[in-house]
This record gives sequence, structure tokens and C-alpha cells, in this order.
Amino acid sequence: MGAKIAVGIDLSRISIENARKDARRANVEGVVHFIQGDVENTELPDESIDVILCSGMLHHLDLSYAFPEMRRILAPGGRVLAVEALAYNPFIKLYRKLTPGMRTLWEREHILSLDDVKFASRFFRIGEVRYWHIATVLYPYAPSLLPLLETLDSVLTRLPGIRMMAWQFTFEMNKKEDP
Repeated sequence: MGAKIAVGIDLSRISIENARKDARRANVEGVVHFIQGDVENTELPDESIDVILCSGMLHHLDLSYAFPEMRRILAPGGRVLAVEALAYNPFIKLYRKLTPGMRTLWEREHILSLDDVKFASRFFRIGEVRYWHIATVLYPYAPSLLPLLETLDSVLTRLPGIRMMAWQFTFEMNKKEDP
């Protein structure tokens, strides 16, 4: 997407190997570099990263370590874009409870909520927060209804309270300038 260099970090050796294979297939090996490491302690230089993308990974972390580390490595004016499952929908909570083998114990107990976004505001200026997938979670059971489900979502995800039933949410965190 135009980056001069991109860095991917994961604790899992297998995830790093898979990412390297994907980079070879996408012909971006010279731009994308993968590091097996801890995102709560990246060992990257201060203010060395312009954008951090977090796709379904924050709930695996201790945010009291992860947020300060992300702030430390983020360049002035940098931002974090995150997508996560949202903690409030009772049906999704039930699904997660009925499929415990699909998640680690930590992950089962740390689905993100707006309290986590509030905590993030200690380290970042919070930008746009959007909610996704209320009606569209029914898509696998009724694929022909996708246009209707998407239209429903476009309304439901704008309604305070109702939008808390979303399966996922995205939020932007911008680096605060020091006073």
C-alpha cells in the first residue's frame, strides 16, 4: 500500500513463517520484514513507526504494557488502527463460551470493551470508533440476504446502545504530543 518498509511482529514462529510465505506470494519480500518477538516489548527504536495496524490481536495482550510500548515506538503524528471483537453481544459471548477450544484462556477472558478504549485514551488521542456486523452475522445462514443485512447494519451500527451489539469494532488511536 505504498509503505517503504513494513514490519510484522508475532510471538508465534509458525505465524512468522506463514507471513513470509504470503509475502513471497505477494512479491513484497523486500518491503515487508517479519520479526518473531513480543509486541509488549518490541525493542524497536523510539518513534520509529508511522502506523500500527492491529487486527484482532489486542485482546491477546496485556494492554497496560502494549499501549505504552505502541506509544513509545510511534512517530510524532503517528496512529494506530485497530479492529477487535466487541465484548457486549450476549449471543457472541455464548458462542465464545460454547467454543472454548478455539481460544486461549487469556483470550476468553479479555475480549475488548469500550473500557479498554477509555484506558487507551491515557496514551493516545482516540479518533473514530466504528461498529461492524450486527445483522451481517447472519450472512452464512442467508447469503442471498446480504444486501438487506448490510443495509440493516448501516442503520443499527449508528444507534447508541444497539451498536454495542456489534460483533466487531474499529478504533483509531493517534499519538498525543507531549505537553
